[in-house]
Amino acid sequence: MKRTALLFCLTLGLTAAMAKENEPILMTIGDKAITKSEFEYIWKKNNTNTTFDQQSFDEYVDLFVNFKLKVAEAEAQGLDTTKAFINELAGYRKQLVTPYLTDKDAEAWLAKQTYDRIREYVESSHILIKVDPNATPEDTLVAWNKINDVYKQAISGNVDFADLARQYSEDGSREQGGYLGFVTGFRFIYTFENILYGTPIGQISAPMRTQFGYHIVKVHSRRQAPGRYRSAHIMKKVDPTSDPEAKEAAKKAIFDLYEQLKGGADFAKVAQESSEDPGSSSRGGEYQLLFCGSLPIEYEDAVYKLKPGELSEPFQSSFGWHIVKALEFLPYPSQEEMMSEISSIINQDERAQEPQRRLVAKLKQAYDYKVNESTRAAFIQAYDKLRLTGDSTGVRQLRNAVTTLFTLGDRTVSASQFVAYLAGKPTAINNLNKALDDFSQEEVLAYEDSRLEVKYPEFGHLMQEYRDGILLFEISNREVWDKASVDTKGLEAYFTSNKSNYAWDKPRYKGFVVHCADKTTAAGVKKMLRKLPADSVGVVLRRTFNTDTTMLVRVERGLYAQGDNGAVDSLVFKQANTKKDPRLPIPVLQGKLLKKGPEDYTDVRGLVVSDYQTYLEKQWLTTLRKKYTVSIDKAVAATVNKN
Repeated sequence: MKRTALLFCLTLGLTAAMAKENEPILMTIGDKAITKSEFEYIWKKNNTNTTFDQQSFDEYVDLFVNFKLKVAEAEAQGLDTTKAFINELAGYRKQLVTPYLTDKDAEAWLAKQTYDRIREYVESSHILIKVDPNATPEDTLVAWNKINDVYKQAISGNVDFADLARQYSEDGSREQGGYLGFVTGFRFIYTFENILYGTPIGQISAPMRTQFGYHIVKVHSRRQAPGRYRSAHIMKKVDPTSDPEAKEAAKKAIFDLYEQLKGGADFAKVAQESSEDPGSSSRGGEYQLLFCGSLPIEYEDAVYKLKPGELSEPFQSSFGWHIVKALEFLPYPSQEEMMSEISSIINQDERAQEPQRRLVAKLKQAYDYKVNESTRAAFIQAYDKLRLTGDSTGVRQLRNAVTTLFTLGDRTVSASQFVAYLAGKPTAINNLNKALDDFSQEEVLAYEDSRLEVKYPEFGHLMQEYRDGILLFEISNREVWDKASVDTKGLEAYFTSNKSNYAWDKPRYKGFVVHCADKTTAAGVKKMLRKLPADSVGVVLRRTFNTDTTMLVRVERGLYAQGDNGAVDSLVFKQANTKKDPRLPIPVLQGKLLKKGPEDYTDVRGLVVSDYQTYLEKQWLTTLRKKYTVSIDKAVAATVNKN
């Protein structure tokens, strides 16, 4: 963790330094140079004037210098090296880098692809030969040879695809000849979906691998999905394994219900009483608004033959027998209107990684990514030997080698780094080429991440702003805000020296207000108030007179002007009490009237603390300007873009 944090800080410092090369220096504070572009970034962000005003500009420069002086002091005190600072800044950076580490064009392309696919039915069949994602090369080869043999038979035209599926497929659809029916996008995993939508009608795809194994797919037809619909249905379930009598009974039952409906029976009531779809029967058979592709194609075809309010004749799907009632038909929303749903779809599966994968491919080309093929071959040989014989000699040699595995821009990645990566992923050695792809993707993204401040100046300025902002908060807290809050002697001395600033034009009552339930309680409170120290009044009175179920007193303590407290208004300022509590109607007061101003700083603590903070900050800035030399290049300042 410490190593990661240190590398992060070194990277940030290095990239910031690189970004400043050949940039005009506007000012120096101590030994730190501030570029013109950094100042312009902050100036433009904070300047709201539509026309330039030299005085406002000069005042802003002065504020900017004060800001940078405080940051310089934070650095001098080592606040930029603390674990808390490093973690906080790293957290901000992690959020800020996201849009820079993805391919925006790919995001737009993926959104359109998703929108297009959820509006198109594809009818297909497939054959699956299972192989575990982490299978050994030997097991993978067995599966590959098997699917390749099936593929050759399929494209020969001599054997029916459905017969091949029944004979060889290891998927649950084999009994149906591999038939998958009609589906729209997002009904299968993304890699399989790509095979479906990438295969022309009437063609058979080449063998492709997913997390489940190797597939070949035959696409029978395509057609546009009409839109969205609301419907209700009554269903009698039919298990495909049921005996003929049970199937016939379900068919008879649905036709009997159909006759009832034709005779005027209420559809919702029949659905509630007789439908065997637990998800909709309680709602009178109704489904919510659905996109096409949500239900079996037989169901949707039946719905779209109807007009709203009409009933279908009984029909059969893979789930059983149905009677459908059409309720409402709507077109698809536009892509823009569906972007929220599209984003949700994309983020739910592996397609969310596609923009980043495409970015990595572009970056590999831009940074001239090159793999040392002899080192790759050495890896495959060493890990095959380890896996098959247990001999780790080759792996140990690679672990200690400085041999280059690949180059990326000005960075060289060694064999030993890949060995360390594989050590934490024991199953990755079964597919070293995929492991190398995954490892190189991490390295490419890390390399791009390390260069963001140089590549995108606005990102560098934003990171600098976050960094300096965190340091400013911490150093100001230490030198001004917290100090002013806890320095009671300083507050008292400041108040004494500036007491006239806190005088008021109207008197205030300072003391206790005790609201009592009755005269007896009030008499007891008065007696105790004469003896109790001020700090104990609230606790003792509540403990003496109140219980868990009964409240006879409510104690308040404060500084009250006229109008602040009804009891004070009545007893001190001789005004009507408009805020009397009917449950505690008798007030008892103990305190004094301050006519000209507060007795001590605690009477106006908030104001004094605020003023004392301002005083401390002025003193602190005077000290900082003596400690750090400030130099402004007026020639560079004259070239600052002030609009």
